[in-house]
Amino acid sequence: MGLKASSNKLSYGLPEKFTQKTESIPTTVLQVVMNRQDEDGKSCINTPSNEMEGDKLVKTKRKEAPAHYILDIESLQMLLEILSKPRLDRYESTEFEASGHKWRLILYPEGDKQRNGGGHISLYLRIVDVEKLGRAWEIDALINFFVLDQEDNQYLSIQDGRVKRFNAVKREWGFSRLLPLTEFHDKGYLSKKGRCEFGVEVFVLKSEGKGECFSILDYPIRNYYIWKVEKFSKLGESSHYSEDFTVGDYKWRLHLYRQGVAKVKGQYLSIFLCLHELKENTFWTQFHVEFKLRIIDQSDKLNSKKTEKTGNAWFSATKPAWGFPYFIKRADLEGNKDFIVNDEMVVEAEISSMSMAKELTPDPPKPQEEVRP
Repeated sequence: MGLKASSNKLSYGLPEKFTQKTESIPTTVLQVVMNRQDEDGKSCINTPSNEMEGDKLVKTKRKEAPAHYILDIESLQMLLEILSKPRLDRYESTEFEASGHKWRLILYPEGDKQRNGGGHISLYLRIVDVEKLGRAWEIDALINFFVLDQEDNQYLSIQDGRVKRFNAVKREWGFSRLLPLTEFHDKGYLSKKGRCEFGVEVFVLKSEGKGECFSILDYPIRNYYIWKVEKFSKLGESSHYSEDFTVGDYKWRLHLYRQGVAKVKGQYLSIFLCLHELKENTFWTQFHVEFKLRIIDQSDKLNSKKTEKTGNAWFSATKPAWGFPYFIKRADLEGNKDFIVNDEMVVEAEISSMSMAKELTPDPPKPQEEVRP
């Protein structure tokens, strides 16, 4: 009989025929399977039960082994003979570390009858080595238990999707009715030689206080801006900026490329709307803006619609400018005397809708009340 351990796997092996008396079992094994007590002599087992036995368990299969701990029992029959002795009603694994804390896996191979688990496999996870956490500690975690289906070499994953809160009063969570014994014996979870395998994954949840809120901003009242571009023919190849204008309490400006951006250089006029400056003390992440850009027909012939472009885009710190590299062909623009008068062109911007994603400000932590074990 021997124990085989690794960082995430404990294998418990027994001979096919068990004839030794209880007194000859090594002390280390007895310590594992006996009822455990804490340093004050109190039982570590919680009273029955605030497990949600009425909740539906979610069961799925996967090929990947449990990431945090595996309990491999080579002979369940021999283990049951051990557990039939007084005070040996369950199997407790050695301590293992996962998600920054130390744990034990608690197995009742014939059911935890004190918690209405008769006729089922009962499996629990207990947090240990909690002295360093202080007196008012609380740890929230998601737990996923596993049973190996040896016929198709896949793991049955069992969980209920609920966050479990470990604290000084409740150190142990699990399911007294994890799997019916009839299903465990008949459907490939126990081999002909009596071998079975269990496992667990535990993921501690730690709030980072991060998030965002998406909201529709009030319809901007002053949502137009008119830019008179003087000495248009004298503009060089680089971009030219309008003055800042405010819509929805945020500052914007227009970027104009008379010769067009690089990919359309010399063929098109390019115009972009740019988010230039935010009001102070905002934690925005991105804006969604619906906007229109147009060149005004200065002869009042209502030809402005011919140059109007409609856009909607997400503006952010990394993408502050959106617009139209192919706004209008230079030949069409400079060939129309109504768009450029006295070497002046008039550009109009209209922002019709604004939505905003803003960082959530976490609430200050509430003082914890002392929880006495």
